[in-house]
Amino acid sequence: MRSKQGTVISDANDKTIVVKVDRAVKHPIYKKNYRVSKKFHAHDEKNEASVGDVVEIVESRPISKKKTWKLEKILSKNAKVINQPAAVVSESEKELRESVAKEKTVSNSDNVAEKEDIEDSENSKKENS
Repeated sequence: MRSKQGTVISDANDKTIVVKVDRAVKHPIYKKNYRVSKKFHAHDEKNEASVGDVVEIVESRPISKKKTWKLEKILSKNAKVINQPAAVVSESEKELRESVAKEKTVSNSDNVAEKEDIEDSENSKKENS
């Protein structure tokens, strides 16, 4: 049986995962190595795999139109940790962000005031006519 190793890019469907398999290929003329990716739909009976996991899939009988592979094993779980505290931001970065935010609010309020002045002058011109 053939087997392939790749990364899970989707686990949205029930009992199905989409695995992206990369392979290195050498160009026949230019002799440069480049990467080719292909997606495979694989059957995951227990919904074990999640996005980012490195898995091994094996060929099987057709399960559906696109699924002809089964999840053999999960080689490594996703390293992404959920609910981590945000990165530490230095005081100078905080001050810079605050000053930029203040400038935006001040410029927006100035624009609103200018618009109101223009509208008032236009209304007064119409009344005088």
